[in-house]
Amino acid sequence: MSRYSLLVSLHVASVIVWLGCGTTLAFITIYAQRARSGAVLGQLGALARWLTLWILLPASLAAPGFGVLAAHAGHWPDIFFFHVGEGAFLFSFILTVAIRLPLLRRARRGAVAPARLPQYLLALALAELTVLYLAVADMVAKPSGIETSSVRYGGVVLVLGLLAAAAIAVRARKRDPGNGVAGVPGWRIGGFESAPAAAILGPHNSRTRSAPASTRDPISERGTR
Repeated sequence: MSRYSLLVSLHVASVIVWLGCGTTLAFITIYAQRARSGAVLGQLGALARWLTLWILLPASLAAPGFGVLAAHAGHWPDIFFFHVGEGAFLFSFILTVAIRLPLLRRARRGAVAPARLPQYLLALALAELTVLYLAVADMVAKPSGIETSSVRYGGVVLVLGLLAAAAIAVRARKRDPGNGVAGVPGWRIGGFESAPAAAILGPHNSRTRSAPASTRDPISERGTR
C-alpha cells in the first residue's frame, strides 16, 4: 500500500468513527428522553462527555488531518468540495469545544436540569449531523462550484436542519425543569423519589406532618377548635 492510499484509508476510517459517534450520541439522547428514568438521565451527561472527549473529538481532529495529508501526498488541485469538508470540520470542532463540552461540564455540576439536558444534546447532534452528512454527500457528488444544483439543494437541507435544531433548543429552554412538582429543584432527578419531603410538601406542611403529637402546643390546639 502506498503512502497516499494509507492516508486516504485513515481519513475514511476517521470519518466513519466521527459520524458513527455523533449518530450514536443522537440515538442515546433520544433513548434517554423517551425512557423518562432518573437512572438513565443521571448517566446521560457522563456518557455523552466520555464519548465526546475520547471518541468524537479525536476522530474529528484525525479526519481532516489525514485528509489534508492525503491531498498533499496525492497533489490534489485547489478544489471546491475539499473546502466544504474543511468548513464542516470547523463547524463541528467549534460546536464541540464552545458549546457541547461547556454544557456537559455545567450538567456535571448540576447547573442544567436533567429534563432539559437531552433536548439540548439532541439539538446539538441534529445541527452537527446535518453538516457532517452534507459534507459526506459533498465528497461523493464532488460539485465544482457553489452555483451547482447539488450545492443549492444542500443549502436548503442545511437551513432546515439548523432551524429544527434551534427549535428543539428553544423548546428545551421553555421546558419545566421541576417535572411538574412545585418546589422541587430542577437538578433533582425523578421528581418525588429523590426530592426531600420539605421540597415536595413545603416547609410548613413538612414540619406539621412530621412533628410528633407530644411536641404540639395543646393551648393553641384548643384555641383553634
